[in-house]
Amino acid sequence: MSASDDDVRVGTPERERAIGFLNDAFSTGYLDIPEFEERSGIVYGARTRGDLRGVVADLPNAAMLFPDAPAATGVPAAPTAPTTLSSDWETVRRKGSWQVPPRLILTGSMGTFDLDFRQAVFTTPTIEIEVQVSATNVKLRLGPDHEVRADEVVKSGWSSTKDKAGPPARPGGPIVVVRGSLAAASGLIIKR
Repeated sequence: MSASDDDVRVGTPERERAIGFLNDAFSTGYLDIPEFEERSGIVYGARTRGDLRGVVADLPNAAMLFPDAPAATGVPAAPTAPTTLSSDWETVRRKGSWQVPPRLILTGSMGTFDLDFRQAVFTTPTIEIEVQVSATNVKLRLGPDHEVRADEVVKSGWSSTKDKAGPPARPGGPIVVVRGSLAAASGLIIKR
């Protein structure tokens, strides 16, 4: 697999992303223990994007390793600031073919967030959602290959998390990481 930016040097963030891909591949049965260990060693010794691409080339999510790859001009894409959505006494919906930013911040009180990822366009392999809400429901609707990780959400004041989605039917899809806090009877509801 050859790309115009194969000679670009990598650092800790790129190596950690590649290790995350290997962890996902190992946990879903694409790699056995010796192969995981061998590839992990290569990742930690990698110096360029080409080195890392070679380690994950045969994995389902390999194309998502460098979502910020340079355009035809050779200029790397600028990092994007988080997108903030606010829901104070209202409902904020995203559905259909909407573009999911790499980082979302959800804030609000007495509202609802309804985010439907089933037809959404993911620009990165992993998106982060930071929730800072009170008396608010956050509803996430996942597609068959989406994985959600919400074990870092702090709940207080009768708040709850209901994961009705279960594991992805097809591994290797985008990962939605939810962090932050739910306060004053807020709810995080995850469905497929």
